[in-house]
Amino acid sequence: MKCLSALATVFSISIAGLHAAPAPWPPTPPGTPLCKLAKSGPPIVADSPSTPINGLQLSVDAATPTLVKKGFTGGYDFTNGGIGAWRGCHDYWLNIGTSPYSYKPLTWDFDNQLTTTWTAAVGTLVRAGATADYSATSTFLTCNQGGSWVVYLQTGSDVPSSVTCYITQLRVATV
Repeated sequence: MKCLSALATVFSISIAGLHAAPAPWPPTPPGTPLCKLAKSGPPIVADSPSTPINGLQLSVDAATPTLVKKGFTGGYDFTNGGIGAWRGCHDYWLNIGTSPYSYKPLTWDFDNQLTTTWTAAVGTLVRAGATADYSATSTFLTCNQGGSWVVYLQTGSDVPSSVTCYITQLRVATV
């Protein structure tokens, strides 16, 4: 018990001198250091040869998924038909939203797995299973919006107006 009390004192002393920085998205909830380090894995990359987005990686740095040069490699969870980005002892689940257009918005949601139709594994394409609204697809639309490559699930041929977009597939890289 004395060891735990001494350890708590050391942590509180070292933390007291730290200054708070703006909170990044997604927020990293408190957890044990071992939990935060427990998972690592390959990134999910854009597979679209001859385009400027080829090889870019899926990011979990915003609630809206984007493609960036160095994406998330903290370990993905592909259980129960989901794609979860393991971060800070929690999963941020990739969910498919609704839209009147054939491109469906994607979001990262903290500990809230709404989409259970994904199929993905190391070395394979990411695929959204069929729903009442669309057929199964492994096609994504990536559009440059405000300087970021925003990722949508593409279920048809609609594209947003006045932005540059590319059709791509997303592949879970190998280690």
